[in-house]
Amino acid sequence: MGVPKFFRWLSERYPAISMLIAENRIPEFDNLYLDMNGIIHNCTHKDSDSPTFRMTEDKMFIAIFNYIEHLYGKIKPKKLFFMAIDGVAPRAKMNQQRARRFRTALDAEVAKEKAISQGIEMPKEDAFDSNCITPGTEFMAKLTEQLKYFINKKISEDKDWQGVEIVLSGHEVPGEGEHKIMEYIRHAKAQPGYDPNVRHCLYGLDADLIMLGLLSHDPHFCLLREEVTFGRQVQKKPKELEHQNFYLLHLCMVREYLELEFQELERTDVLSFSFDMERVIDDFILMAFFVGNDFLPNLPNLHINEGALAFLFKVYKEILPKMGGYINEQGVINMERLGMLLDGLSDVEFRFFEAENSGERWIQAKKNGGEDNSESQERPKSFTITPAQKNLLKEVKKYVLNRPEKAADPQPLDFPPTLPARDRKFLEQLADDLRLPWTTEPDEHGERFIRFKLPAKQDDDSDDEEDEEASMAVQRIIRKYENAKVQELSAEDAQIAAEKKYEEKFQEWKSKYYTGKFEWGLDNHEEMRKLTENYVQGLQWVLYYYYRGIASWPWFFQYHYAPMISDVKKGLKADTNFQLGQPFRPYDQLMGVLPDRSKKIVPAAYRDLMTSPESPIVDFYPRDFELDMNGKKMEWEAVVKIPFIEEKRLLDALKRESIY
Repeated sequence: MGVPKFFRWLSERYPAISMLIAENRIPEFDNLYLDMNGIIHNCTHKDSDSPTFRMTEDKMFIAIFNYIEHLYGKIKPKKLFFMAIDGVAPRAKMNQQRARRFRTALDAEVAKEKAISQGIEMPKEDAFDSNCITPGTEFMAKLTEQLKYFINKKISEDKDWQGVEIVLSGHEVPGEGEHKIMEYIRHAKAQPGYDPNVRHCLYGLDADLIMLGLLSHDPHFCLLREEVTFGRQVQKKPKELEHQNFYLLHLCMVREYLELEFQELERTDVLSFSFDMERVIDDFILMAFFVGNDFLPNLPNLHINEGALAFLFKVYKEILPKMGGYINEQGVINMERLGMLLDGLSDVEFRFFEAENSGERWIQAKKNGGEDNSESQERPKSFTITPAQKNLLKEVKKYVLNRPEKAADPQPLDFPPTLPARDRKFLEQLADDLRLPWTTEPDEHGERFIRFKLPAKQDDDSDDEEDEEASMAVQRIIRKYENAKVQELSAEDAQIAAEKKYEEKFQEWKSKYYTGKFEWGLDNHEEMRKLTENYVQGLQWVLYYYYRGIASWPWFFQYHYAPMISDVKKGLKADTNFQLGQPFRPYDQLMGVLPDRSKKIVPAAYRDLMTSPESPIVDFYPRDFELDMNGKKMEWEAVVKIPFIEEKRLLDALKRESIY
């Protein structure tokens, strides 16, 4: 599946990348590669959800042969025809395979029970269990033999198949189909005399094929796939092969669109290092991992259908000039630069946090500079002072109202130089209102302080009436200040308090996520370290997998959910020195990914291990399990909460029943 909804997003944002294949306008290609599992699924059960659908194995094999022949006849490769069937997958992929197969078996059982309850007559033959499209099953062994026969027959009888190198990588060869194809391309490119203008055409339904094609950096690379319709126009019934429309997705066009997306970075005054579109594409591939793939869950609050990729582009364009270079260095993550990108991306968490708490008064207080003005529309803003300013007012009142009668030159009123800026401003405003002269003077240490000084009293008694009027004015101003509402916090303190409250609520919100998903909170620093380091390891593992091949067969992400974006930085010191290890053997993988509802597919000697209460691994095969939508909208996107396989326990149990 690769990156869910990625193909739809790409097609809608860049509509010119796909071209309907017309018989007389098919470009020439040197190499045609088929990711066979999409064909196998299409030709065996056609995504039919009808519990009464039946098809014999012979008809399935013939349908697969016809499909291969049809695609070969459309593209007519000049040099190479490569067919790759999924072999044993790395442990990191098995988690997703396991979840998908458990869900498939449960849905089939529920559909059957519903049909029976409605009185629908069921066929006598057993329904085809699509879970048998897994390496190591009897069905896959038969299919591989039939494909070998079909290929030999075509080479010997069809001149169009002659003179072209034909390669079949079957289910017995470890590795996913698309990655076996890319491994072949990487190997070919490493040979002396490789022609960089080879024209590649890759058939497959997985969205990650787009990523694999882009990271090849080959100029002539197309993807071939059936017509896909979205929304209400989705086809309910698959078309017959001869009426099926096929599209070519031109990766050269995708590259041109991406160059337009990031064209502002090309200006000479933007980057302190040279702009390289190939390196930007490498970073784009890494960023796409954040929205989820076959090996890692999406980061919380980053969903493609909610604009996550456009947001990633925006942040990347803002952050790249500050990084000093690119994040993805030919398949190796520059952790420091990744941290800078994560800082920029973490803003999305505040957006979702505020949306969920939009009605709370503390949110409004934070936005309004510390003041909760939910009633501000209904009442005028009142005059407020702080308790400290109230005390300063008392000093000033005593000074101005208790002036000595006979003092010609009154003593000044000095305030300490340590007064906060807000209290200095208060005194200056008070003095101005009282028409009281004030100055700032230096003390013996050079620190400046505020000084109030009453004007010298005049000797003549010319106008006692004016003095009385002035005295009354002073008393009015003093009363105004005395009647002011005493507010415990200044505007600055209120802002600080509002931000503190906001941060506390934000941390509570994050902790609630971890408590709900992992059953521990933000205060569990050791578990947080394990989770974030495992996720960062995952980013590097997937990047290695795409650029170099499998870095470690046994490594896997050990959680159903990803950490919050703002916490991923805590894992940047993760150990990314992977040990290669070995792939599972086919029967071991079968026992690792299949549910007990599909036990007929596994060898008979192993079946009791799935169902017997005495089995040491019976807990790996729950009949009932939780489905968590986790912010998604489609049921198929739900998180299937089943236990992860413990490799040692599984293999030890299988050794006791060994049939190898």
